[in-house]
Amino acid sequence: MATSQSHTLGEFLGTFFENLMKKPVREFAAANGLYFDCFGERKARKGKKVTWTDIHGSKHDLDFVLEKGGTDNAVGEPVAFIELAWRRYTKHSKNKVQEISGAVNPICQRYEATNPFKGAILSGQFTENSLNQLKNDDFHVLYIPFDKFVQAFRKHGLDVYFDENTSEMELERKYAEVSKESNRPILDDVCADLLKSCRDEIRQFVSELSFACNRRIRSVSLLPLHGVRVEIPDIDKAISYVAGYSGLPEGHRLECIEVIVKYSNDSVIQCQFMEKREVIDFLNRIR
Repeated sequence: MATSQSHTLGEFLGTFFENLMKKPVREFAAANGLYFDCFGERKARKGKKVTWTDIHGSKHDLDFVLEKGGTDNAVGEPVAFIELAWRRYTKHSKNKVQEISGAVNPICQRYEATNPFKGAILSGQFTENSLNQLKNDDFHVLYIPFDKFVQAFRKHGLDVYFDENTSEMELERKYAEVSKESNRPILDDVCADLLKSCRDEIRQFVSELSFACNRRIRSVSLLPLHGVRVEIPDIDKAISYVAGYSGLPEGHRLECIEVIVKYSNDSVIQCQFMEKREVIDFLNRIR
């Protein structure tokens, strides 16, 4: 089956958009001592894809991941998962945001003890409902409308506008023009203009990312729970047991240690561990 020229031009713009967004995220990572991982070779993982495993054991290929303590040779603790998406038509937007949630949420469940940042950087055309769907799911969203792309390219003499009425011949002509090797310097100028025209949206997203990644521990509450579990099948007997309870029963032991961590951005992590070693490992991970 022949590839539609709208698909070819759309793929070009999608790749252009992803490369454009690497700049502000990479700069943030470098300024904050975080490792920025994206598609490409890395000794710490196999192949070029950025693949993470979720709480169910399923693997997902992601766009951008920021890690604390990560290096080219070692995978660090994930502090941010950021997905990118380009869609020309709103009819595809709902499916795409569901795809993003379906990949990122179960991965974040696996790392819920450290509560990673969930981000989505979108461009093209997305409905207000699809954007709100992500926001209601606790995603931080940066959205760059298709019109801003069209204006930035047009400023430098390139026309990338198309819709469902644009002919295949016209789409082919536009793709051939914008993808010419001689236009590489012009595309750099388009990048610079887009980053400038979208600086407020980018600044807001990076501010939210910074707020999450640079949170500071305000307090750590530890509650060791001791005792012998008592199973009582009757409500009245259970009430009598509680009423007569006066202290630790004989032969008590450590049941679990509850940990509550409060951060400077008001986020709270609450978890339980069965062994002291697990508590110490967890506290070392979030220090």
